[in-house]
Amino acid sequence: MIPKDFPDGSFGEGHPVGLYEQLHGHGSPVRHPELPLWVVGTHAEVMEAVTDPATYRSRDGILISEIGHSYDAPPTIMHTDPPDHTRYRGLVAPAFRPSVLRRLEGAVRDRITALLDAVPGDGRFDVVDGLAVPLPLQVICLLLGIPEADWERFHSWSEAIVPGANPDLTEEERGALRIECGTYLIGEAHARRASPRDDVISQLATLELDGDKLTDLELVMFLIQLLVAGNETTRHSLSGGLLAFAERPDQWTALKARRDELLPTAVEEILRWTSPVVYFLRTATRPVTLGGSEIAEGDKVMLLYGAANRDPAAFGPDAGRFDIARRPPAPSLAFGFGPHFCLGAALARMEIRLVLEALLERYDRIEPAGGATYNGSSVVAGLRRCPISFRRGGE
Repeated sequence: MIPKDFPDGSFGEGHPVGLYEQLHGHGSPVRHPELPLWVVGTHAEVMEAVTDPATYRSRDGILISEIGHSYDAPPTIMHTDPPDHTRYRGLVAPAFRPSVLRRLEGAVRDRITALLDAVPGDGRFDVVDGLAVPLPLQVICLLLGIPEADWERFHSWSEAIVPGANPDLTEEERGALRIECGTYLIGEAHARRASPRDDVISQLATLELDGDKLTDLELVMFLIQLLVAGNETTRHSLSGGLLAFAERPDQWTALKARRDELLPTAVEEILRWTSPVVYFLRTATRPVTLGGSEIAEGDKVMLLYGAANRDPAAFGPDAGRFDIARRPPAPSLAFGFGPHFCLGAALARMEIRLVLEALLERYDRIEPAGGATYNGSSVVAGLRRCPISFRRGGE
């Protein structure tokens, strides 16, 4: 059932829905044929694992490349477990209060307007390069308080951090860019401690909770994670969602006709459908039965979020269809769930909503304008190229 090199090579044309369907039909974790892990593809099983960090811990690594490695300190907040994770999340969560996002909304609208004003007169452009890449990058830089002159550097750094995001980079180039990114961010944090501003870097660099502060290592690893999570994942949700609309004109027509009713569910369906984060690993802390499979202490489990988000048991028999009116009884796992639920979820939802609002105001139809290509990444999967035509009225 599982290809020997999975997940490598399996995302060149988007999510491997055929494999997902086999996992749903099997209904239980499957041993990987080559790697020392179990592949988990049903919504119920993934949900069980992500909500039980005492049984399925993160500190032993969350990516295949980390199997067999150990850390003196966790490289990201995603590698921590309660109570360390609880303490860390409590320190950084105030930077994502609703009031922070509300203050940002006007600036996000302005950035969307500027990007759409640059669309050619015929309405045809690559939504990856023209919208999905620059917008989340600009929003994260605005949130962090990064000078506009440095924004382009953040794009290069982000692609260097995600394995497979830019296949043109060598490992040496990726390593050098990651070091450059960390050096820049810690330098900015030190500068904000000396002279705070109204931005997230200043908040994180100066925050204190009951006498507790972030260390320099914790601060820089969180800023790097924020750069990737707020940029790469939102990028792929935006482009993948617009491609889904272009390939299904009835869905765009429905959204135009019932905007107020369907806009909230359309945002959620885009997130479910695209599921940019392919997987994270967990390590079993004790012998446990998961969906009928006997997991031994120390076993790795690969939680496939895209598979979970297409599970008919959670989203109905039409889970393999893009339907913006969907109101499923089960929650999407695009942002994870439980203790590791994504802190930037509200920001991503805001960006997608504002893009849809702006496009609905400008265009009546949306159509493919050429072949879409995928990045093939087995960690954060999505589009590298997606030409689309946006039409007005009778055009």
